[in-house]
Amino acid sequence: MKLDCIFCGVGGQGVVVLSDIFCEAALLDGFDVAKAEIHGMAQRGGSIVAHVRIGEKVQAPLIERGKADIVVGFEVLETARATPMLKASGTVIVNMKYIPPCTVLEGSTKPVTIEHLLSVIKEKAGNIYEIDGISLATKLGNPLVVNTILLGALSALPENPVTKESMEKAIAGRLKEKYVQLNLKAFLLGREKVKLG
Repeated sequence: MKLDCIFCGVGGQGVVVLSDIFCEAALLDGFDVAKAEIHGMAQRGGSIVAHVRIGEKVQAPLIERGKADIVVGFEVLETARATPMLKASGTVIVNMKYIPPCTVLEGSTKPVTIEHLLSVIKEKAGNIYEIDGISLATKLGNPLVVNTILLGALSALPENPVTKESMEKAIAGRLKEKYVQLNLKAFLLGREKVKLG
């Protein structure tokens, strides 16, 4: 069993932390793991992409264009940008948040609609799960758990071989104790969203 997964978003959204937790869970399940991160101007709100490959034996961390099984997008525009990495039957989990790039904010380019970006994603994806992470996280009382909600959604996908139990252990091992229970609730909420379709 192998899985090639792209995590994408902008700096500050927790892309690195989430991909680290997923890697840790895969290691707990006995998989070989390789990971690479590509940072744009991430500290200033720019793009960040993490490539994660798991399997019996992984030779290199970077995923070839058109070969990713799953794209986990923390933001709609970055998800649309990452879709060329996806294989034809691949799955996308996308947080329904649009962060306009600085060129839009300064007025040098026109904004695009979420609907247009979703049409770009749907053109490429075999399956797409649209997750309103902000609303779900707000219900839990902390908007910072959006990334854990997305991890929960990833955990429920049939093509993902990493167990729920290992992901929960990795969450508990990575986060400060006072945040563990909240994040485990967020994780389960993300799982439910995929299971309910």
